[in-house]
Amino acid sequence: MGLHLGGLSVGDFRKVLMKTGLVLVVLGHVSFITAALLHGTVLRYVVTPHDAVALQYCVVNILSVTCAIVVITAGIAAIVLSRYLPSIPLRWMVFSSSLACALLSLTCALGLLASIAVTFATQGRALLAACTFGNPELLALAPDCPFDPTRIYSSSLCLWAIALVLCLTESVFAVRCAQLTHQLLELRPWWGRSSHYTMQESPEPTEGNDLLSCTSSVPLTL
Repeated sequence: MGLHLGGLSVGDFRKVLMKTGLVLVVLGHVSFITAALLHGTVLRYVVTPHDAVALQYCVVNILSVTCAIVVITAGIAAIVLSRYLPSIPLRWMVFSSSLACALLSLTCALGLLASIAVTFATQGRALLAACTFGNPELLALAPDCPFDPTRIYSSSLCLWAIALVLCLTESVFAVRCAQLTHQLLELRPWWGRSSHYTMQESPEPTEGNDLLSCTSSVPLTL
């Protein structure tokens, strides 16, 4: 019995699904590390509940961490599914988690874009609010500043740019993983293309059986 899915054999389909899961796991870990660096180097100094801009920074960073955890979980589930394709609950788990990854990644990307835009618009005032000087253009060390203001502006923008690229990449691979699982679930065609199993069975001769005892979907004509 040969089994083909979307033009791929079962072995090739397993490899593609496993590679997609591995990419999601790697992207999730890198995104988590980026969010941790952003919090450790920048956001821990600007956490003020009364500042709307700083609060937006923290919400986006929390969303990035949550998205990274969901991406890692979906990647691990996809790798496990590549070994156990017949498991229906595992198929639905990977499909739902992949869709959640895609939505969270896109939402996180929009939030990061908003953070970058607000930082440019306000010239980094929220980032430098903990320092004593009020002019963000005077990037000099101050005794009352808990960090080096000459680097926090560029560091935050670089980390946000890296996180933005990671979120967009995660959304692409999450959609790819959802497409593969969609084919396994045999739902409606993905983007207008058929994604059902095509099973090919070699007919075996039946000996000692009467013609009337054989079941067939094709009507017999005598």
